[in-house]
Amino acid sequence: MRSVYGGKNAFAPVASALAGSGVDVRIEMVEESPDPVVRELVRRGRRVVVMYGVSSPAFLELAGEISRVSRLAPTVVGGPHATGAYWQVLRLGAAAAVVGDGEIAAVEIVRRIAEGSGLEEPPPNTAIMAGGRFKVGPVKLARLDDYSPHYPRLGLFPPIEIMRGCSYRCMFCQVPWEFKSQVRFRSVESVAAAAADYVAAGKSEIRFVAPIGFAYGSEDLRTPNPAAVEELLSRVRAVGGKPYLGSFPSETRPEFVTPEILRVVRRLAYNRRISIGLQSGSDMLLERVGRGHGVEEAVRAAGLAIEYGFTPVVDIIFGMPGESYEDVVETVNAMYRLSSMGARLRLHHFLPLPGTPLARSPPKPLHPLYRKAVLKLLGRGVLEGHWEEQEKLGLEIYCMTALDPAPTREPQPLRGSERLCSGLWEAMTPARLEPYASVLEALLSRA
Repeated sequence: MRSVYGGKNAFAPVASALAGSGVDVRIEMVEESPDPVVRELVRRGRRVVVMYGVSSPAFLELAGEISRVSRLAPTVVGGPHATGAYWQVLRLGAAAAVVGDGEIAAVEIVRRIAEGSGLEEPPPNTAIMAGGRFKVGPVKLARLDDYSPHYPRLGLFPPIEIMRGCSYRCMFCQVPWEFKSQVRFRSVESVAAAAADYVAAGKSEIRFVAPIGFAYGSEDLRTPNPAAVEELLSRVRAVGGKPYLGSFPSETRPEFVTPEILRVVRRLAYNRRISIGLQSGSDMLLERVGRGHGVEEAVRAAGLAIEYGFTPVVDIIFGMPGESYEDVVETVNAMYRLSSMGARLRLHHFLPLPGTPLARSPPKPLHPLYRKAVLKLLGRGVLEGHWEEQEKLGLEIYCMTALDPAPTREPQPLRGSERLCSGLWEAMTPARLEPYASVLEALLSRA
C-alpha cells in the first residue's frame, strides 16, 4: 500500500478487510515509490499487488509513478479520482480501478491474484480494461460494521467513519455521485468498540468522518436525530474517548444545526468549532448547483452556533461555474455579514472534480472583488483555507479532464480546451501524458 497525502487513512478499513478475508496475505505500507520493494518481492517469487488511494491532486502528482509501477506488478488504484475517472487510471496500465466500496473490491482482487485466476472479468466495485474496452463490475455495498475502521498493526488510527454516502446532490461534490446516494451508518456499538481500541493505544481524541456530521442516525436523511448523536457521543465518552463532531472531518449542513443538536454537542463533545457549508452568498447560485438550502439558513445556523458557545467556520467556494457579477457581490456581502457576527470563513476555489456534474466546467479566475474582500478580511484574522493553491490546482484538474473526459475507446478531448490548457499540457510530465501522445500533437497545433 502506497501511502500518499490524503490516502493513507483510507487504507485502514481495506487492510482490516484483507486481514480478515482468509487469504494468506502480508500487508506493507511504503512511504515512497514502491519500485524497489516490488522488484525485490517479485525476485523472491512472491505474488505482489500494489495499491494506491488517490484524490485528484494526488493523481496529478503520482500518475507517472503509477504507470511505472504498473509494469512491475498488478496495480490497483482507488480513491475519488479513480472512481470519477477510472479510464484515466486504466490507460496508465493499472490492473484495476476501484469504483465503489474498496473493502469488497480489494479482497476479491487480492484473492483472484493469490489464486492465479487473474482479472479478465471485473470483480465487484471495480473497472478493468480488456481488449481495448472498459468493463465495470457490479456494485456491491459494504456494511460499515463488517470492517474495522482502524488497523493497529500498521499504526492506522484514522478518524472513525460513521457515515458513508450523502442523500443531497451538490453538483461540485464527489460524495453523492461516488456512492450513488447510498447512505450507511456505522452502529454505535461498532464505534464504541473502535474508540476503546484508540484509547488503549493512547489516542483518546476521537474524531469522525462523515459528509454531514450532524446527520448521524437520521431516519429521513433531512433532519437531525439528537438521540442518536447523544448515544454516539456518550458511548465514546464511556470508553474514555474525547469525541469531536461537527468540525473537520465531520462538517455539517445548515439545516442540521438546531438547538437540540447543539445542546447535545456542547455537553458531550470536545470541539468548540462547528464547520458549516454555505458555499455561496447567492441564493440563485446555490439553487443552480443543487445545494438545497439558501443563504439565510446558513446565517441562522452560524448565529445558533455562536449562541451555544461555538465558533462557526463557514465554507465559501470562489469561482463556481455560472457565477455572475451579482453572485460575487452577494457572496462578498455574506462574507462581511458572517464575519461581523463572529464567524470564521474557510475559503476554497472551485475544483472541477471527476465524477461530478461540473467535472467538465473550466474554473474561473478569482474575481477582483474577492481579492479585495480577502485582503480586508485577512486583517481581521477570520480567514482560513487554501483558495490560492486551489485556483491553480483547479485548472490542472480541468486540463487533465479535458484530455480524457469519458471512457471512450480512444481519448476524445473536450473541444475548445486547447487555448486554456496548452501551456499546462506542455508542462505536464511525459509519463502522465503518455496515454495521450497521439492526441496531444493535434491539440497543441490547434492552440
